[in-house]
Amino acid sequence: MSIIGIDIGGTNFRIGAVEGTKVVRFNKVPTLSVIRTEDVLGDIAAFIREFTEGLSFEAVAIGFPATLDRERKKVLQAPNLKFMEDLPVVERLEKELGVPVVAERDVTMALCFDSRKYGLPEEGMICGIYFGTGIGNAISIDGKPWKGHNGTAGELGHIPVDGSDEPCGCGNIGCMESLGGGKYLAKLQKEQYPKTPIGEMFLKHAEEESLKQFIDRMAIAVATEVNILDPDAVLIGGGILNMPGFPKELLNERIYLRLRKPYPAESLKILYTEDEADKSVIGGAIYASQKLKNGGY
Repeated sequence: MSIIGIDIGGTNFRIGAVEGTKVVRFNKVPTLSVIRTEDVLGDIAAFIREFTEGLSFEAVAIGFPATLDRERKKVLQAPNLKFMEDLPVVERLEKELGVPVVAERDVTMALCFDSRKYGLPEEGMICGIYFGTGIGNAISIDGKPWKGHNGTAGELGHIPVDGSDEPCGCGNIGCMESLGGGKYLAKLQKEQYPKTPIGEMFLKHAEEESLKQFIDRMAIAVATEVNILDPDAVLIGGGILNMPGFPKELLNERIYLRLRKPYPAESLKILYTEDEADKSVIGGAIYASQKLKNGGY
């Protein structure tokens, strides 16, 4: 029997029926083609019913690029999904669909997928850092996501940067993701390299100081988390890392430069991940399967 994995992004809505780790049905559509009315959760439930016609499924897992409450029942803050905030996501969808619904941050689901793909053990601490539009971060301790007191742990993109007054989608100014995430890269392209398509930024300009400074900010984010937590492994990925010509060697060099010596620098295990379209869909199914098996975290 399948588990339905869903990754709701500000641009795209991905949904898949997953058996084990195999996707048996998949679709990717614009998010706003799913959510068309003020009844956001009714629209999502209707789309799931349409997608799953003829399928048997035992649970639904939904990932959000957002902070959630500690109980993982509703979205607290979603700069790119304002229409999802403060809605009774789990309660309403369970009532609509008649199966357990698991809600989580999309980066946690991505980390579940990557940990399985790269054969990492559940024991110990694993950090996933994903550089896309912002900086996504998930932390797993002995196979369970670290939620924090309010459920908002792992917001690495929102560590403050001294001297910056760049506005951030969270409402603060000077957050790291406003300087080391995709929105800043797009701003840099528009202001300094208007003739270069953003997808070719690293192919054509990786040796220039503005791009090196951007890489260094990424490295500072990674090193900050590693120096504090001393994890067993760090998985680094996201759309920026998978852009053509991205200088992973330079990022490695800058991360090592910022790490405390001799440890954790000398023993840090870094794995770079690919940017599969169905990553969070499969990861969501893995996560939901674990929760069902364990009776919830």
